[in-house]
Amino acid sequence: MLQSQSRRRGFTLVELLVVISIIGVLMSLLLPAVQSAREAGRRTQCLNNLKNIGVATQLNLEKLKRFPSGGWGARWVGDPDRGNGDKQPGNWVYNLLPYLEQEALHDNGANAPSTAIKQAAIAKLVSTPLAIMNCPSRRGGQLYPLQASRGPWDPTASGSSGTAISGVTQVARGDYAANFGVRYDNAPGGPQGYAANPGVATGGLIDDSKYQQTYTAPVVNNGYAFSGVIFMKSSISDAGIKDGTSHTYLVGEKFMDRTKYESGDWLGDDDTLYSAMGNDNYRGTFVQPKTFPTAAAPTNDDPGQPAATGQITMLNDTLDTATPASDSVMANIFGSTHSGIVNFAFCDGSTKSVSISIDPLTHRFLGERADRKVIDESAFNN
Repeated sequence: MLQSQSRRRGFTLVELLVVISIIGVLMSLLLPAVQSAREAGRRTQCLNNLKNIGVATQLNLEKLKRFPSGGWGARWVGDPDRGNGDKQPGNWVYNLLPYLEQEALHDNGANAPSTAIKQAAIAKLVSTPLAIMNCPSRRGGQLYPLQASRGPWDPTASGSSGTAISGVTQVARGDYAANFGVRYDNAPGGPQGYAANPGVATGGLIDDSKYQQTYTAPVVNNGYAFSGVIFMKSSISDAGIKDGTSHTYLVGEKFMDRTKYESGDWLGDDDTLYSAMGNDNYRGTFVQPKTFPTAAAPTNDDPGQPAATGQITMLNDTLDTATPASDSVMANIFGSTHSGIVNFAFCDGSTKSVSISIDPLTHRFLGERADRKVIDESAFNN
């Protein structure tokens, strides 16, 4: 009987290389699609974070009949024994904690029997990250280094100047900023007797000497007024949003220097998630009018086109170009790591994606609560 034997033949080296090359080409085609899908998911999560912040704000509004107060200055954080009005030094994040299922964190340290316990409660607060306050496209809810010069102030300290709590070296930070609108300086001509700040270099940054440093110190920030919604000692009701709650920014993503997400040494990200009025958690929409005089206010009803076509309104972190302006300017603007857009929560609780190429004046008007300007809906990139 003849028995046939089958011969088994494997791949030749050339065939194997061809198969590997085809797989490589397919992977190179699929990888951008996978990355795009992942970014779309992160962008959706970012919008969901802002949606939850908007819902918490609506609960605050329903209970207290006003938006959360902005607290005092950047060296102050929350104190559960100071209520939720203008005597509360803590920022908008701290004031929203009870509406974000974080009431225990908000109340930690209440009625503390000693200075040491109060200080420990503050240290616990600033070192507690909140995932809802971080954009997943940028960074996670972890702890970041804090310079000793930016330590939160001890509310129990006496004297005329703030005293930092020692030993706080790792803190939580956030990627969202409350809208303070435009800062007005105490001079004739503007709304309520104020004139527009002629520059953006100081913007929302309030120097340590410009706000209350102890519970007993006199208030020294009366030279400022803000046209947004949440700012130093703010108490704005929904009736105060004359432009309509659906046409006024509440909270948006803040611009960041993408090389310093984790270092804690950039002007717009060097305090804590719970720090009050300053560049970390507050941003504005100032655009200098074309006709701004040297010693007088611009026409508030018609500020004209921006003075320079290159003025910065919003920016993406991911630009590979060099920083187009000084840190003191960049630390005052909104921005994101999402290509071409910045996500915002509006005062009615809705969320929208806004193009970074938005008309500068439209951006400014969306930041001011009562400028009475008509907003073109095409400004929103939904």
